[in-house]
Amino acid sequence: MAVKNGVSFPEFSTALKHAYVDVASRQIKAAGNLVTAEGIYVITSIEATEVDQMLRTEVQPHASDSDAQSLSPLPRVLNAWHTDSRYAGPYGVLRDLEFTRSAGSDGMAFSDLAAAYCPGVSPRALLNELLASGCVKDVGSGFYRAVSRSYVPDPLSDKSIQLFARVVHNLCEAAELNLRRESAGGKGLMQRNVYTQLGFTADDLKAFDRYIRARGQTFIDDIDNWLSPRDKAGDLNVINTGISLFHFIVNDEDEADLSKFFQTGMKE
Repeated sequence: MAVKNGVSFPEFSTALKHAYVDVASRQIKAAGNLVTAEGIYVITSIEATEVDQMLRTEVQPHASDSDAQSLSPLPRVLNAWHTDSRYAGPYGVLRDLEFTRSAGSDGMAFSDLAAAYCPGVSPRALLNELLASGCVKDVGSGFYRAVSRSYVPDPLSDKSIQLFARVVHNLCEAAELNLRRESAGGKGLMQRNVYTQLGFTADDLKAFDRYIRARGQTFIDDIDNWLSPRDKAGDLNVINTGISLFHFIVNDEDEADLSKFFQTGMKE
């Protein structure tokens, strides 16, 4: 992926070193010890002089609570449109919203939704991006309709890269936790996989894609509806959690190389 998107090896190597230093620092702190360049060298084998330079120039990587609240306004406003009863009509059917309330209107408008869930963010900018992404459409007479519950940013945008990083990070964190000895016997996080043993045709793949999109979206909506009323500000000692669903297609060449490595490389 890095090569395909123009990331040079020196850039990738530098980012990887910073990741090693960051994780090693956390590990040392968790053990109650002082973080030093020499201690990180022992864990990572990155030269202490290089580690020392990284530690001196390190920019705080963690967002503050207020920064975290300002992240991802587009998914947040879409989720609120689907889950807040003030914006839903009978039987849970979403209301079409005006941008601002017209004279004599007692209904909620998109600007009200934006102000409630994304304070400080321009309602017009939010609406324009939702229209551009196809999540909302103009139905005429000054009204707008949410046609998708999920916001997916344009490929290679900053938001897409951030989304990719979060997905991979959460996946690896969950998999690593489940590999720990204390997670044996089903004590870790839920992890389930289902896949073909012998493979199927391209037509079957298209049918499978349609099937899982429909069933998967229904499942995700059910989970979202369960989470939404419990996910509120003001609670203490909160834990952020969730699930991810993704459809994968096995890269046979990579799979063969991996199998070959475990057959020969691990024995050397």
